[in-house]
Amino acid sequence: MSTEKKNLEPGLPPLLPETKEVMDTLMAADLIKKALQLAVDQDQQCLQEQIAITETPSSPFGEEIRGQDFVERFTKLGLQDVHMDEVGNVLGLRPGVGPEPRTKLIISAHLDTVFAKDTNFKVRQEGNKFYAPSIGDDSRGLAGLLQVIRMFQELNIQTEGDILFVATVGEEGEGDLRGVKHLFRDPQVDVDAFMSLDWCDPSDAIVGATGSLRYRVSFDGPGGHSYLGFGQPSAIHAMMRAGKVLCDLEVPKEPKTTYTVGVVKGGTTVNSIAAHCSIDIDMRSTENASLQAIKEKILPCFEKAAEEENAHWGITDEANKVKVTITPIGDRPAGQQPYESPVCQAIRAGLLALGLPLHMYASTSGDHNVSLSLGIPSLAMGAGGRNWKMHTLDEVYEHVDAYQGPQLAFLMACAMSGVDGITKGFLKKRAR
Repeated sequence: MSTEKKNLEPGLPPLLPETKEVMDTLMAADLIKKALQLAVDQDQQCLQEQIAITETPSSPFGEEIRGQDFVERFTKLGLQDVHMDEVGNVLGLRPGVGPEPRTKLIISAHLDTVFAKDTNFKVRQEGNKFYAPSIGDDSRGLAGLLQVIRMFQELNIQTEGDILFVATVGEEGEGDLRGVKHLFRDPQVDVDAFMSLDWCDPSDAIVGATGSLRYRVSFDGPGGHSYLGFGQPSAIHAMMRAGKVLCDLEVPKEPKTTYTVGVVKGGTTVNSIAAHCSIDIDMRSTENASLQAIKEKILPCFEKAAEEENAHWGITDEANKVKVTITPIGDRPAGQQPYESPVCQAIRAGLLALGLPLHMYASTSGDHNVSLSLGIPSLAMGAGGRNWKMHTLDEVYEHVDAYQGPQLAFLMACAMSGVDGITKGFLKKRAR
């Protein structure tokens, strides 16, 4: 079977004429050509930064060391108002030179990994392949972010719109997007587009946000000896009653909506009635209404299961009943946008300008979820090279044509924000 990826670009609506005109103008400009060549010339420098970032631990809820490193990096690169905010995000501004009100674009990558602080992050090289946890996700994104900044700074390329560079915390797992949630806590936040550099292949465009709701459901009861206490309700049996409902639940195919119980814990010994059992359940959809609908089907089944378990044994004393506690552990909003969205136009035009295919045009979950759910044009994209085995100790990064990631992100930023003396950008101020 062929593993060749299909180019999706021919199947999409044509680019808007304004998009093509802006990108053509950029690609004809000598200053932009110099910037694109700079990414090639500094390819090895970017790789060495990627390795150094990888070897700097940044565990879940423990991103401080890598964060402080990025405060220093942003400062040395000459960004303005560099600081770490209350939750640990690192921000640096590159003001535009256009008239007010200027557009504001955020370009980001995430600081956190899925691995504990004591993980061995030492990078091992074999040819052009590099092995280490987080070497691609998201050390490549962070290195790509630095390279994009250099392309602007070293050639003094002045955009008309403001660009805010951000290294975020809490993108992975139970971090629950806490970094970008903090950035966009104010619904009137003055941001007009958002880009996240979140893995490697630049031909992958994540233009939709798959939302998720996650809960930890705990069943707790009196427990007891399996023989002498027989007749007491069991926390595990109550969970099993809920499991029957979950196994038979039907969900819509469009929009794609899913659920799964990913973790089950409980009991102490084989000869004990379980006093405690818990499950972690994940629900997902590309549409918020469908996500809420599946939640409203699933959550009531746990209380009903506890009631059935208590009724089966005739338990009426509250002290002896199995009870349910439902705790939210994740909330990532969904969001979609049209083909005409400026970020969708920018990535397609950039890929065409660089002669690269469009391999993916889809929805996943990441930092772009929050802004896209607020109606802010947003996407996630690769920062160069190739990687696989993400979120494992055996993650692999292949350093091939890696300069293409920073080139693409740079072109997208220029096309949306405009470049002084070359072209206006096609990003517009959002209505608030």
